[in-house]
Amino acid sequence: MKKKIGYIYLFITFFIWGSIYVVSKFALDVMAPFMLLLIRYVVSVVALTVLLKLRGTRIKVKKEDRKYILIVGALGYFVSIGCQVMGTNLLDASLASLINAMNPISISILAMIFLGEKIHKKDVASIIISLVGVYIILGAGSGNISAAGVLASVCSVLLWSGASVAIRRISGGYDPVQIALYGMGVALILNIPAAVLEAGSVPSTFTAKAVLSCIYLGIVGTAVAHTLWNMSLKLLDASVCSMFYPLQPLTSAVLGIFFLHEVITWNFVVGGLLICAGVLITVLFTGNRKTEKA
Repeated sequence: MKKKIGYIYLFITFFIWGSIYVVSKFALDVMAPFMLLLIRYVVSVVALTVLLKLRGTRIKVKKEDRKYILIVGALGYFVSIGCQVMGTNLLDASLASLINAMNPISISILAMIFLGEKIHKKDVASIIISLVGVYIILGAGSGNISAAGVLASVCSVLLWSGASVAIRRISGGYDPVQIALYGMGVALILNIPAAVLEAGSVPSTFTAKAVLSCIYLGIVGTAVAHTLWNMSLKLLDASVCSMFYPLQPLTSAVLGIFFLHEVITWNFVVGGLLICAGVLITVLFTGNRKTEKA
């Protein structure tokens, strides 16, 4: 029953994460990336603080766990999501989301190294097929793809994978809401000087659409989604959770077509199908796995 609940959390999480690439585009039209992040974190910290108070599950963080909170906040929520926003700003929402769907590969590898989770032959096949898909998208694509945008998105994938492994390390001892809140608090503190420095060269305009987008990103896209992700990591292996990432680019692609009038090319479709097929190879056989941790 717990696994089924974990899967429900994952479906909701990745639908939300798929939508944030499109919603971010509305705000990034008139706002600088780190200003967008600053407002997003302020809203999410307020929402998570209220939620944690209502739940009454806040406990003191153990000294040995503080480093993991810092990793989650600094590398996961601040640097990784900062790279994600910059990548989204430079690429189509659908492409930025698709690159981030490579998370299962890096999370599975890091979970094997740091958590002792097994990586199987099916996972290796999944990685190879997914990498071929990425090559088709980026290698056969038009010359209009931003190299900086791709680099930022890839950095986001690697850093978020590390943060997810850190969350898995401490997820059993704390309320997922508390982990998200403390991580967001660290990210908020780090984001303030970045937004101030950015404001000197990149002005932001606060239109009604941009403000509403920030509220959605803060409450739904950050507070709700990251809490559900942390809950999933508490119930399931990190590598299993990561295998739901194909839902993210699928959502982004559909919403991008309807709301941003993005054009999906043949290489995107073929490459995207290969990435999803590679990931699904592992998903279809997770039921036969035994949870093996050090």
